[in-house]
Amino acid sequence: MSKNMETYLTSLREAGYRITEQRQAICEYLAQTEKHPTPYEVYADLTAVYPDISRATVYNTLKTLQQLGAIVEINFGANHTHYETDTSPHVNLICLQCHAVVDYHGDFIPTEEFTRLQESLAFQPLAAKLDVLGLCQKCQQQKS
Repeated sequence: MSKNMETYLTSLREAGYRITEQRQAICEYLAQTEKHPTPYEVYADLTAVYPDISRATVYNTLKTLQQLGAIVEINFGANHTHYETDTSPHVNLICLQCHAVVDYHGDFIPTEEFTRLQESLAFQPLAAKLDVLGLCQKCQQQKS
């Protein structure tokens, strides 16, 4: 079982949620994806395998995982909510035209900042989120 999968299931259990087959499927999907899925993408992809899964279950589970700090919501406008499954410190490069989200894992956010927050401020960070808004290469070429 992946670390993310374990984190999702543990978060739900500790919050008092039962791990149903549908919740397990949502957690597996999130643990295996490399993209930043929208709630609709999660639902559409899961209905192909679990035709009885309800939209409400998907949306509610995503919202619960977000509230528990297991995933991070990236919201940039109406109907453009995506979920970040990688809670390690990194930068999200967000295209304002096509809404693509790409992770950048450079030295932009030093991980030692997390340690300093814990030690000096007694603050337990769960995730770091930094968004850089702009235009992806494909959208730049379309504008030319």
